[in-house]
Amino acid sequence: MGIRLLGGTPWCSFTLAADDDNSYYVDMVQATIGENQAPATTRERILAAAAEVFAERGYEGAAVSDIARRAGFTTGAIYGRFRDKAELLLEVVRVVLESQQEAAVLAASAGADGVSSRFAELVGEFVDANREASRALVLEAHVAARRDETVGALLREFQSERLAALRDLVADAQTKGEVAEGLDPTTVATLFLAIPLGIVLLDAAGVEVPGADTWAEVARQTAISLRPQDVKEA
Repeated sequence: MGIRLLGGTPWCSFTLAADDDNSYYVDMVQATIGENQAPATTRERILAAAAEVFAERGYEGAAVSDIARRAGFTTGAIYGRFRDKAELLLEVVRVVLESQQEAAVLAASAGADGVSSRFAELVGEFVDANREASRALVLEAHVAARRDETVGALLREFQSERLAALRDLVADAQTKGEVAEGLDPTTVATLFLAIPLGIVLLDAAGVEVPGADTWAEVARQTAISLRPQDVKEA
């Protein structure tokens, strides 16, 4: 099944799994939200259903009533938790990114290789072949943002928060000697954020991109190149 952007004809290279249920999305949502937050079950089912419907029909082609029907609830259950369809889309994207990338990138402990290993995990996870449907959702959000002011405002806020978190990560790495002090943290963070999104665009255009393992190593070496000269030579 091709992914429809803004309700149009399927054109990009993403395909959805042929499963009859939404277990993939339920697992993805549960991994991020957790099972101890009330009303987790209802919220997870709504987000899982929304992920499916947005991926299948695009943002403009997806109706809140369709999402409610897929989740097994009324539209009132959705509007009781989300202000509108735009907020629902951005929450789905947030769950996708946090479940597959941000847990590794924004982990509390730096790990043995600090920012290098986290950047490698960020890029490597995002290009994994098993993440096609999730990449389609991220792409859909950015395309919808061009047409819908509400989506655009929410996405801008969301990406700005991610950029700020990555900037803080880089700044912290500089204090630990993992990134050269002369580099601007915002610029480095923008690089970290832009590469995975660029991969999404290339893949959507049908350009074959290297696999996750290859990208992970390139990302690791790229991050290492940002280290202070004396650390690189050690």
